[in-house]
Amino acid sequence: MRWAAEADLRVMPLRWRLGPAYRALVLPEDREPADGRRALAALRRERENLAAVVRAADHHGFDDLVWQLCEAMWGLHLLLGFHAQWIDTHLLGVGAARRCAEEFGDRRAVGRMLVQLAFGQMGAGRADDAERALAEAVAAEQACGHRRGQASAVEALGLLRLKRWKYAEAQGCFEEAREILRGVREGEDGWEDLPRATALLEHHIGRAEAKQRHFAEALARLNDALARFRRLPGGGDAYNEGRVYMSLGDVHLEAGDTDLALVCLDKAVMAMETAGAGLQLADAFESRARCHRLSGRPAQAAEDLRAAALRYEENGDRIGAERLRVELAESEA
Repeated sequence: MRWAAEADLRVMPLRWRLGPAYRALVLPEDREPADGRRALAALRRERENLAAVVRAADHHGFDDLVWQLCEAMWGLHLLLGFHAQWIDTHLLGVGAARRCAEEFGDRRAVGRMLVQLAFGQMGAGRADDAERALAEAVAAEQACGHRRGQASAVEALGLLRLKRWKYAEAQGCFEEAREILRGVREGEDGWEDLPRATALLEHHIGRAEAKQRHFAEALARLNDALARFRRLPGGGDAYNEGRVYMSLGDVHLEAGDTDLALVCLDKAVMAMETAGAGLQLADAFESRARCHRLSGRPAQAAEDLRAAALRYEENGDRIGAERLRVELAESEA
């Protein structure tokens, strides 16, 4: 358990976490830029063993270990996918967290597990299941008065709305989550995470504005989010900077500025390669392929589509890989 928690901390040092496994953990001294990528690779090598431990712990009734292991696998699944395993383990995590909450455990874990389960379901295309899980998560977080968790659950609902092309509703969710965060007081759970949480919401609001073709507002919002991520402790949040660059590239593409879009998407690709974030790297390659295509560079577009399809395949997203292979075949016909 401690090994998984230590690796997860190295993958995404700034995210907020639950569970005693993270107490007293610190990042390695003189940490190298590639340390997070190495930790993610180690989690990937052990992912089936970790899932087996989750199942064994559930079988033997070690509920606290079940949900805490799921918490420690967040970075692994967010960055690399493997959605079938994600859903299977986190269904057990939800059940374990509920049983713990009824007895002696951390009531906040119920909403946390439901949100993480919903992300796996979204990635697998099970939007209705994700909708139900997130509604339960919001209710669970409200019931235990956990504002930070409630904001995360509402934020995730917004991301689901984005996936369902309900852009105004998505923006409303992100703005609601931002208001919830404003209710977190100094010393409360989530206080130290507010700068990063707010930067994430500014990024998401910018994405929703862009989808509604409010390009000027979106660009201002996204550049503000980029500056916020750069100001975070420890030299900033390079992974989320890369995510913002991907969004900026998409906005510039929609606005017709392919040159500026390519600058942003090149930075996004570099950031995701550095992080070892396979799924997000596939997304960045796919966006850059579109940029090349619109700029009249079919060979570069095909190269990026092949690279994206390979990353989807490597991380268990066969639907994404097949979709891009069909697109490649049609473009080369």
